[in-house]
Amino acid sequence: MSLKWKNISLITGIILLFFLLWGAGYLAGGSEGYTGFGESTDISPDDEEMTFIYEREGKSAVYTAPVNGGNAELIAEAAEGNSLLNPTFSLDGEKIAYVEQWEDEEEQPLGKLMLVDLASGEKKEMTDEEGLVTEGTFSPDSQSLYYLEAGVYTNYSPIASEQPHGFDIYRVDLDTGETDQITAQEAYDMSDLDVTPDGEALMYRSFDEGDQLMFHELEDGSETTVIPKGNFAADAPIISSPALSSDGKHIAFADVARIGDDGNYIYEGFRMDVETKQAEQITSFGEHVAKPVFFNHQDKLIVTVDKAFATSESDYSYWVVHANDEGRERIQIEIP
Repeated sequence: MSLKWKNISLITGIILLFFLLWGAGYLAGGSEGYTGFGESTDISPDDEEMTFIYEREGKSAVYTAPVNGGNAELIAEAAEGNSLLNPTFSLDGEKIAYVEQWEDEEEQPLGKLMLVDLASGEKKEMTDEEGLVTEGTFSPDSQSLYYLEAGVYTNYSPIASEQPHGFDIYRVDLDTGETDQITAQEAYDMSDLDVTPDGEALMYRSFDEGDQLMFHELEDGSETTVIPKGNFAADAPIISSPALSSDGKHIAFADVARIGDDGNYIYEGFRMDVETKQAEQITSFGEHVAKPVFFNHQDKLIVTVDKAFATSESDYSYWVVHANDEGRERIQIEIP
């Protein structure tokens, strides 16, 4: 065989090998980005449905599904390259609000508050694209949304990672789009915004030499500090993702129940009596429990469990737990 034909045979063989490897997936490139459930959930006012985020290869979307498991329904998708988080039902059950976040040209995060009508599927931007909104919650009459917005994204210590800071609370009217600023604190940290059932006060978690719960009276702007009492493994409570019950009598949150053999904190769910401030542990997963949310008409909660806590990628699952710690069931959801 001549050198020319040897070269042609070699090139032909390389081309065939290329397409064989491509078809087998070796050269096509694996999936990029996280695939799995998001951390936050919420429960519809009738306790029939839940809403959550699901990501497939880094593409983020809002879904609903029955609270006892089953087929999920797609509600809203993020724009290309954006991510969604913190979905929540309106108290009339007709809408879901969520946050859509992305990075600008300087890799600084931005976020806007989005609203979707469940009957029509119509989506609406409730804030502009110039701030960093992190979460929102509906007023009891479902006519407005309260939300948190950070003023800066930075690190105040050379050994700390960059995080949102300079927080304040705002309110936007769903009909007019008019926005009011509720606080003027430029707080170092604010999260887990909630509204009391009577609509007269807001609750949020803050940090001031330690984690604390704050109640902000809307009428006069006064604030009350609440620190739970309980059997926590840390010296002081490390309050994570607090949530009010529908009657306002209890607050659920995650906190450190014990320290694992590897030195990592093991978070479990706790429920605090608002009047006495006494908190009792209500879960015993031995995993990282987060984001408890109360059912509206039953003595149960949904919690998120992360089996891969403190690793590079989370592994979230959703569980129904009874407030008296007498049972738990995993919610099995099928994503279309």
